[in-house]
Amino acid sequence: MESERIVPPQSIEAEMSILGGIFLENGAIDEAHQLLVPDDFYRESHRKIFMAMATLGDRNEPVDLITMSNELKARGRLEEIGGGAYLATLVDYVPMAANVGHWCRIVKQKALERRMLANALEAVRHLREGDPQEAAAKLEAALQPALDKRTKAPVGMGQSMREAVKRIENRFENQGVIQGLPYGIAALDAATSGLHAGDLVIIGGRPSMGKSALAGNILASACKSGKSALLFTLEMSRDDTVDRILAGQGIRFQAVRNGRLKEYEWSVLLKSDEELNRWRLAIDDTPAVTLREVRAKARRQKKEGLDLVVIDYLQLMSVSDPKLNRVQGLGEISRGLKQLARELEVPVVLLSQLSRKVEERTDKRPLMSDLRDSGEIEQDADVILFPYRPTVYCPQCQDQIDTERHNLKDHQAKAEIIISKQRNGVRNISVPVCWMGEYQSFAGL
Repeated sequence: MESERIVPPQSIEAEMSILGGIFLENGAIDEAHQLLVPDDFYRESHRKIFMAMATLGDRNEPVDLITMSNELKARGRLEEIGGGAYLATLVDYVPMAANVGHWCRIVKQKALERRMLANALEAVRHLREGDPQEAAAKLEAALQPALDKRTKAPVGMGQSMREAVKRIENRFENQGVIQGLPYGIAALDAATSGLHAGDLVIIGGRPSMGKSALAGNILASACKSGKSALLFTLEMSRDDTVDRILAGQGIRFQAVRNGRLKEYEWSVLLKSDEELNRWRLAIDDTPAVTLREVRAKARRQKKEGLDLVVIDYLQLMSVSDPKLNRVQGLGEISRGLKQLARELEVPVVLLSQLSRKVEERTDKRPLMSDLRDSGEIEQDADVILFPYRPTVYCPQCQDQIDTERHNLKDHQAKAEIIISKQRNGVRNISVPVCWMGEYQSFAGL
């Protein structure tokens, strides 16, 4: 397949009809602007004419043969587009402007098809050059326009209000019921009303603070309620991840690792084997996964049913564009994951490391500014949570904490989950929890 043998998708007739329609009815430029950008036109001359029309519209000047000729002449473009004679041809090309919207949709579709074709041809070239990864990237880019759901028609206030009233009535009738997916910790669910579809939830923390454990709580809670989840574990293998899940079921983590289970733990293991087989949890342990790969796999999983995506963790993801520095690359990933959450209508939970600045302060409780290499996360995130265990920094402090332990058992320690950001709720509050180190999980007090 050679690109020169393929005629790019186009509709010159529709392009001419749009421009002719705008000459007949200047107000049609607004509708065209909502649906098209200049690059959607196949002919370069049509792009230049469309941009000149837009400029006149912005200045509230009429769009006619005289004003367009003057504008294009001032730009040095009049002869390039075929002169005044071609503009006159456009004026006479259509009898009315009523169908401009329809013609715009034809031109937009052809532009999308051209971009898809260009990426597909690039994929073939990379395959021939022995670069299958770049070929896969180009193939996904070719499919992207068909998968992209972000373009929506504006919704009137009447419909929006009807939907709002229904939501409020539903909340009134279900007071006390968690609206989203439960975290599995009652106090945290009460403070957040759960994880909501379309939200990007960040769990940040220094190493060994409990990020993965909290993510495990969320996964277990979702799967136990029959929901479908997809976990990308970049730090641990699939085997290690399943070991932690088993520990969360009530088997000491060390026993899972060395096989020295107590009698009751063998019973728990047998019961867990039966229960976990019913979980709708898919685990992907591809190291250094890219945003593109996450997006493709999540979309594929969505076809079979998907309610939750968890990624452990951000700083181990690969940045696709080599031109971006680390901070820019991670910012692009966080934006992409927020868009993915909205597209798939599921919560996306993203774990993130914190910078060492935390350990330079007397008060080790983390702040949003501690998020490592990822300043844009603060903007992209709907919820930011920080698990915090004081004994990580001060093991001897456990004796002091004992007096406040709320009757915790020997294998439990006092901890908290800080809600640093919550777009639609209370922020900068701490939820007291207990850390069950032997079982690598958190629990309510």
